[in-house]
Amino acid sequence: MCWGALLYIVLFWRLGTPTFWDPDEAHYAQTTRELIERGDWLAPYYDHQPFFDKPVFFHLLQSLPMRVLGPTEFAARLVPALAAGAIILTTWWLGAVLASADVGFLAALLLTVSPAVFALSRYAILDTVFTACLFGGVSLLTVAALRDRPRLQYPGYGLLALAALTKGPLAIALSGLAFLLAIAFSADARRRLLGLRWLLGLAIVAAVAAPWFAYMYWRFGAEFVDGYFLNENLLLFASPPYQNLPDLSFYFRIVAVGLLPWTFLLLGRLVDDLRAVWTRRALPDTFEVLLWSWTLAILGFFSFSRFKLDHYIFPAAPALCLLAARAWTDVSANRTTMLKAVSKVGLVVMGPVLIVVGVVVAGWMQSWMALPAAALLAPVALIVAGAVLIARTRKGALPRVPWAVIAAFGVTYVVLIVWIGPALEQRKVVPDIARWVAMHAPRTTRVATYRLSRWNPALRFYVERHTDVLNTPDEVHDLFAGAEAAYCVMPQPDYEDLVAHGSRLEIVYSRAGLWVTSGRALWRQGYRLTNFVVVTGASHPGEDRARSIISAHE
Repeated sequence: MCWGALLYIVLFWRLGTPTFWDPDEAHYAQTTRELIERGDWLAPYYDHQPFFDKPVFFHLLQSLPMRVLGPTEFAARLVPALAAGAIILTTWWLGAVLASADVGFLAALLLTVSPAVFALSRYAILDTVFTACLFGGVSLLTVAALRDRPRLQYPGYGLLALAALTKGPLAIALSGLAFLLAIAFSADARRRLLGLRWLLGLAIVAAVAAPWFAYMYWRFGAEFVDGYFLNENLLLFASPPYQNLPDLSFYFRIVAVGLLPWTFLLLGRLVDDLRAVWTRRALPDTFEVLLWSWTLAILGFFSFSRFKLDHYIFPAAPALCLLAARAWTDVSANRTTMLKAVSKVGLVVMGPVLIVVGVVVAGWMQSWMALPAAALLAPVALIVAGAVLIARTRKGALPRVPWAVIAAFGVTYVVLIVWIGPALEQRKVVPDIARWVAMHAPRTTRVATYRLSRWNPALRFYVERHTDVLNTPDEVHDLFAGAEAAYCVMPQPDYEDLVAHGSRLEIVYSRAGLWVTSGRALWRQGYRLTNFVVVTGASHPGEDRARSIISAHE
């Protein structure tokens, strides 16, 4: 029952309350809305143009709740939340079958309260769906090989095909790399994995996934090849689209922070496993080799990509939680030996780490945003959990499940949903501006954005009409030079620069809010506000332009 309540809080509670975060959620939701409106169920479009970023499977899934419930935030996020639940259940099943019931249950709990699951299950993009198919397929293949259940490999190949239809050939590359590493590291893994029918499996994957790619090539030709295979895969992997991209250590730092407080326990487990291999005593079992191979394949592949986003390595999360659960279970049951001693040291560090995290979170909450005193429940819960863990570790009486730590994360997510999320929502103004434009601009009025960057998809979704994306002053001049009325949304500093250079523009709506509302940029830039304005040409009188400037500065 406790786990069920935790799942509900993490995955579904107030799922549709926030408007879309910038920028990908609105982009995917708008693509799915156009899929429904066009009735073209094979070719995704965004803003009436072919969208070659990803295959169509995620949009087909997302369209199911959106067709029933309408194009709402809840409907757009429901599929990612359900997919996150499927990943958790898969992790539970895999751990129970290949390790023990305790390992499976604890790994599922750790994954449930991981920040990655909390964030991505509430973010309407495809990463949880991709991971559910990819890790689900790999898990079936692993059990088929290690437990001599060959029939399981066939639904495993089917899930890999769906993963390819979600994010492309990357699914085959990641799973293939992981199994090749396991085969290289372990003779037992080599014997068991090579017993599967890989050629037939590849034929199944090709039979399920290839027709969509062939159809898109038949329909769009070289445009699809350039847009999808070259720009969105090969070039994105090999050449940096932006300056100052993260270095090779980026994903390892993401894992180290994202897995707190389990990070040091995992490092201890890794050191113990490497010592066992070096001394050739108490070698890690084949399941453990496969878990480390999967983790190394994910981290290694994306580390060498020139374009990096933190959620790309999410498929490694289930394996890391299984490794952490195995380490905790061994230490708590006093199954540690000299070759497993570093794991115990890592566990001793967990309590102090939780206390430090709690103190840092408390300081951040007080300095970064004004929150009610009740929000301090989150850092207090983390500090108390750290103190409990320290006390239990000293007594040498660790529980089978670290419920104090699990509960502390649950409290933290309640605080995020009840207080921190709404505080951010009040400063997230572009959806409100888009609705204002949709209400005041007749359907014949042109709508545009100027240097709105990551906010373009959100404005496009909420304005519910085609939006021109402008990036130069000449484009703004051309927009307002014609006889037709137009509205353009932009940051106020850009408006002032345009006016200073002779553009005749008039502000008809203005609101102050955060320029960024998610990711590392929010952490770096803090709570600084930017003024967003809706402008129209000063030469155009009327057409319900709300002459008095409406200001909603926070």
